[in-house]
Amino acid sequence: MKFFQRLTAAICIGLMGASVSVNAAEGKFLADRHVAKGLPCTSCHVKDGSAELKIDDQKHEACVGCHGWYDAVSKRTQPKNPEEVNPHSQHDGNLPCTECHKGHKPGVNYCGECHMYTFKVP
Repeated sequence: MKFFQRLTAAICIGLMGASVSVNAAEGKFLADRHVAKGLPCTSCHVKDGSAELKIDDQKHEACVGCHGWYDAVSKRTQPKNPEEVNPHSQHDGNLPCTECHKGHKPGVNYCGECHMYTFKVP
């Protein structure tokens, strides 16, 4: 009897794990995409167990460590269509990445507060 209970528990745990990895791969939030690529939480968060991000004085360090500074990100996100706007070529200064990219919440189109841009923010 215990064998079947353990087998059932193992199957349930396996299915839950598969569900988590599928959800992470779907990339609902930015953090899900990081998890799907095998990055640990400490890639972005401090190691003390809090939710605090690794940041410098301008709130960039956790992101720029992997993605580079604005000029590099802007080059990578340059649209092929010259009529489309590059969200990383901005006139509002070097905003913190977290102004738009929220990690564990839906991203925010900061530019859309004043402009009629419709890009999706991960």
